[in-house]
Amino acid sequence: MQIEEKQIVINGQNITLRSPGKQDAETFSEVRDITYRETYFLARYPEETDFTADAAEAMISDIAERREEFLIGAFRKEQMIGCVMVLKAGIGIFILQKYCGIGLGRQLMEYAIENARKTELEQLKLGVFDDNVAAIRLYEKLGFREWGREPHAFKLKDGSYRDEIQMVLFLS
Repeated sequence: MQIEEKQIVINGQNITLRSPGKQDAETFSEVRDITYRETYFLARYPEETDFTADAAEAMISDIAERREEFLIGAFRKEQMIGCVMVLKAGIGIFILQKYCGIGLGRQLMEYAIENARKTELEQLKLGVFDDNVAAIRLYEKLGFREWGREPHAFKLKDGSYRDEIQMVLFLS
């Protein structure tokens, strides 16, 4: 599904929210790889995925054809700085670290929820590490509620474990 372009201003910076196109495949691949290196909250390390520009282009094209799935990229100038994805009623988000904590995540999530309500989806679900307190607070403010928890869902490189909290937002 293609998303209507929306202009926002955060901290004096003009940011465009829109569906990524084939021309964005390289920056999409790069940003996803960088965010995997910046935080373990995405549940993958960079070496665990091989998300090339070609793979990104295929994903962008495939999702654009689907009725209830979409991507919303956040672009500063033409550089992607974050993205929210709604795939099979699951929602996921990644943002470059230097753009975290300024309200971009909230804007992306709100726009994704707004667009999900235009589809036949009845709910959105997500998983979040139990120590990602800022994300949990945001999701709760947006109406998501915890419905389950998986203990020791992820083992980090340092040998420690993180529980995963499953959250749901009913759209109707």
